[in-house]
Amino acid sequence: MEKISDLWEEYKNKFIFVGVCVLVLLLLLMPKIKETFVNDNSMEMQSQSGYDLAQDNNSNALSTSTQVQSSMSSPVSQVENSKSKIQVDVKGAVKNPGVITVQANQRVDVVIKKAGGIKKDADLNQVNLSHKLADQMLVYIPVKGDETQINSPVLVKNDKNDTFQVDGEETASSGTSDEGIDQPDGNEKVNINSAPKEKLTELNGIGDKKADQIVAYRQEKGSFKTIEDLKNVSGIGDKIFESLSDQITIK
Repeated sequence: MEKISDLWEEYKNKFIFVGVCVLVLLLLLMPKIKETFVNDNSMEMQSQSGYDLAQDNNSNALSTSTQVQSSMSSPVSQVENSKSKIQVDVKGAVKNPGVITVQANQRVDVVIKKAGGIKKDADLNQVNLSHKLADQMLVYIPVKGDETQINSPVLVKNDKNDTFQVDGEETASSGTSDEGIDQPDGNEKVNINSAPKEKLTELNGIGDKKADQIVAYRQEKGSFKTIEDLKNVSGIGDKIFESLSDQITIK
């Protein structure tokens, strides 16, 4: 301690001088130090602000992109949904008859349930419950003993004249023929309004494809009014018609 005290006494003036110089130097440098500190903070804040702005812009861009994609995909979804829905007219012995909307390619039993189910006097023996539904189809559920002539593709038998219906086409039952379809002999003309595909292919110039087109035409347009209407079927022109005109009838 004595040595320290001696040193202080000896160099006291020097220590004071050095201390004053350091203090003056700090006072002179203080504005620059303060300015540097403020600038550093400002640059950091600007950098953070720029990062936040970039994040906001990215978020806005993503949001806008999502909205655009949503607006573009929405009409497509609506079109797809509209295509998967069909409407059928349900009549006869059901609790709530009328036009009913269902999914495409569903079966008759589904639309019957949507119509509230059948009435007590409904005759389901005349109805093909597994028939696939199509847009604008008429689904008719007869009552027991019903003799009304209704052209509904879901009916399998009509009691009044003992005729069977296959996809909306009536074919007379002879009681001995296979599945209620007439088997006319070679001299008998083919009824183009009721003949099945197999019989149509026996006509001159009619193969499987044209027979399918004739059946499809009957389902879409209804019965032929004259034998000449057969030329309205795609692929059947004057030449084919002339070759088979003496083989067909509409009665």
